[in-house]
Amino acid sequence: MTPCHYNIETTAQLCGVLPVTLRAWQRYGLIHPQRDENGSRWYSENDLTRLHLIVQKVNAGIPITQIDTHLQPHDPAQTHNDTDSPPRHNSNWRDLQAEILHCLGEGELQKLRRLVWRFGREYPASCLVKQVFRPIREFMSTSRQAACIQQRGLLDSIIIEYATFVMASSRKRNRPRVLLIPMQYDDSLELWLEALNLSGEGLNVELIRSAVSEPDLSPFTMEHYLIWSDSPLSERQRALYNYWLIQGLPVMLLGRAGPLLQSSSSRLSPPHPLNSVLVDHWIKQGACEA
Repeated sequence: MTPCHYNIETTAQLCGVLPVTLRAWQRYGLIHPQRDENGSRWYSENDLTRLHLIVQKVNAGIPITQIDTHLQPHDPAQTHNDTDSPPRHNSNWRDLQAEILHCLGEGELQKLRRLVWRFGREYPASCLVKQVFRPIREFMSTSRQAACIQQRGLLDSIIIEYATFVMASSRKRNRPRVLLIPMQYDDSLELWLEALNLSGEGLNVELIRSAVSEPDLSPFTMEHYLIWSDSPLSERQRALYNYWLIQGLPVMLLGRAGPLLQSSSSRLSPPHPLNSVLVDHWIKQGACEA
């Protein structure tokens, strides 16, 4: 049987990372795809298996420069401990956070931009959001000092720059299109972090920044519609949401209101099959929020 091979776009989507991340991991010697006569990269099933292991190690907080050592054959019991005991490697995330905080404290904004772009190449977007950006913002939100508020605002601006870059890059490729539109939000940057997450998992994201209490989805032709709300839906909003479902629109409710609506048994099952990448992302988000 001829072995299956995947191009870099397909491989990135299967692994939940950006193509640029696969290239970065190749430069670190973590993966060695084949090349055709045109220089294009092709990944085998064995490469996919190795990439999924790399993603596991990254999620466990192992630094990129140490992952190759952890992929070498060794005692199975030790392998089990490496996978199931992420706190042993959490210092990597703290190191990345410390680098960003140092740049903010020193006002080194260009260096900070280079750091964010570098981290974005080397780590999956979901890790960058969950393990780096959100913890830093939560830490900085505990202080009401003007300097800290200013630094958090600067970080937010650079995160938006990076998210916009990733979203724009994704639009150059033929990917499933999704619309992210808020009914209500507590923190506007969470929309950008969600858009970055989704773009990093192989989706073409359009984001409406302003809250729209009763959105009109009719002008848009999308594969999925993501409705964001951090507050419980009003009766009119629930009626509108259920109307979309009855009409067959592939909608999902995200934000803090998503689990609330689901737990109240008011949510209907989506009538159309949903893109598997988006479903996996939604399930993971729900698990984190739970």
